[in-house]
Amino acid sequence: MWATLRRFWHFFLVGFIVTFVVYVFVRLDKDKILLGLLLAVVVGLVLSIGLALLERRFPDHTPPQI
Repeated sequence: MWATLRRFWHFFLVGFIVTFVVYVFVRLDKDKILLGLLLAVVVGLVLSIGLALLERRFPDHTPPQI
């Protein structure tokens, strides 16, 4: 169940982010947007690496199969 919810959450985030970035590019200054995207990529990478390390340290507990 958690894997499915996580997958749907990722789909939602990708759609939201793509739509938001397109909207911002239409409405605001391009240089500021590119700087913001660069910062977002760096923060996203740091967060992804941190979550991957936490998942490795604390794996999902699955009950034993009977």
